[in-house]
Amino acid sequence: MRRLSLISIDLLLVALATVLAVVLRGNFDTVQEALLVLTPYMFISVASASIIFFVGGLDRTPWRYSSVADHIQIIILTVLIILLTLGLTFAANRLEGVARTLPIIQAGLIITTLIFARGAAQFLFKRQIHKSADGQANRHTRETILVVGLNTVTELFLLAVQELGSQRVEVAGILVEEAAMSGRAIQQKPILGTVEELQNILQSLEIHGVLVDRIVVATARDRLQPRALEALLEVEKSSNIAVHFLSERLGFQDSSSWLPTQSKREGKIIDEQTQFSLDGSLDHVNFSRTSFRLKRIVDAFGAAFLMLALAPITMVVALIVAMDVGFPLIFWQQRPGLYGRPFKMYKFRTMSAPHDKHWKRIPDDQRSTAIGQVLRQTRLDELPQLYNVLIGDMSFVGPRPLLSHDQPGYSRRLSVRPGITGWAQVNGGRIISAPDKWILDIWYVQNASLLLDFKIILHTVKFVFFGDRINSEAVRQARIDLGLKALLATEVTPAE
Repeated sequence: MRRLSLISIDLLLVALATVLAVVLRGNFDTVQEALLVLTPYMFISVASASIIFFVGGLDRTPWRYSSVADHIQIIILTVLIILLTLGLTFAANRLEGVARTLPIIQAGLIITTLIFARGAAQFLFKRQIHKSADGQANRHTRETILVVGLNTVTELFLLAVQELGSQRVEVAGILVEEAAMSGRAIQQKPILGTVEELQNILQSLEIHGVLVDRIVVATARDRLQPRALEALLEVEKSSNIAVHFLSERLGFQDSSSWLPTQSKREGKIIDEQTQFSLDGSLDHVNFSRTSFRLKRIVDAFGAAFLMLALAPITMVVALIVAMDVGFPLIFWQQRPGLYGRPFKMYKFRTMSAPHDKHWKRIPDDQRSTAIGQVLRQTRLDELPQLYNVLIGDMSFVGPRPLLSHDQPGYSRRLSVRPGITGWAQVNGGRIISAPDKWILDIWYVQNASLLLDFKIILHTVKFVFFGDRINSEAVRQARIDLGLKALLATEVTPAE
């Protein structure tokens, strides 16, 4: 019943997108003429979609848990739907009355509608969780963990995290003992590699801004290969990362026979950072709740439109990146978002691999390429962040998301969604000092409005073409408004 319901909703969205495509592209003299074209094509489109969606298994992932892989699946299945629809329509009436551009418009609208619906479901689900928790979870630091093992216990643990600890625990990935399983996923959590590669995986995650707090082992200790167990113990001895065996935590095994010392963070969730200075409510932001919702709607529709409109440019940039630094094309980093919740921020890669073939770290200045620098200066490397805006991780305007170690605790700048551009970016960008950038971000939060957002977007276009420039007057005014009198006499300094 659940599968039938999900497919029915998707088919309804396909029908609506098809009708809208015919209306947008059609140039009919009468309503009757429009219906003669619309009806057969729409029914064939829906029939094709019902077959493709069912066979492709589009309904297998609940909307609130949809990921990038699911959205890629939507794009592939939509192309198949259009091809099947064109084939059946040609066989029925030789595509009579169907404009050449109609399938392209239809495909774009179907993709946009289905992905937007899933993004909206994710947003509403997260909001419901935050309301039911009454904001208490937002006051605690999230813990990042790795899971070791590929078995039923692993699946049960991931389900438990999803249902009970999604606000406190972030699963960065899974480690296995069989190298052949690398690259796959369980419940949308990637298999990063083998346990023996643990040190390299930790280094790679750190490049992405992901710092692991704990490793949870879902396999019994006596069933692990000796080299895998040795790798786990070595990490626990040489770092602050705790290693927990579920079999021992549940009382099925005795840990005293092998654990020489307890981990430095044994039995507690890390809460060393300063607590969120606000209670996470919108009452501390200048935005009213109505404006906040309106901004989210504008962000979602704007991102969907721009993803479609800029698709040709995005494909060209992807081709350039592939020729310059190779695959993968997309680079991600984990950043703290709204209320400190971590999310993956996507960019096109502009640097070569961080490690050589011997897994030695390559300095950043040796990894940067001339083409990559151009992409960063023109902000074309940030085109994938439209996806972050679409699903609600980011906004078009807001404080730029920082790496976790650059974000001193949960501060006021995290009481709004991070943005692709912001007040600090248009008044100094990458050349302004970190303290001044922080001041400008806090000033934006206290003075946020839709009108200010529009002003920032206009200024963004200007600094993309003319480069970053420090606006000393904006920094000085922000200091005055925030009551930072002690800083008024100091000079506005660029970043080192």
